[in-house]
Amino acid sequence: MEKTAAPTIRDLYPHFTDEQLAEAEDAFDQYLAIVLRIFDRLQQAGQLTANSGELPCPLSDSETSNQKPQ
Repeated sequence: MEKTAAPTIRDLYPHFTDEQLAEAEDAFDQYLAIVLRIFDRLQQAGQLTANSGELPCPLSDSETSNQKPQ
């Protein structure tokens, strides 16, 4: 199976200037850093469940109050 390279920010936004591309890349890097920190904290707390298909924690009261009764 042949692997293709992931698109770059420049591929996704060819009309961006070099300054805009640098800003977009920085924002993407910061986003990934946050996601990895969240993952690490959940993993360290033992809140990740392998292959369960469920959320690792229950919905908050505010999220469940927005759902329609069945």
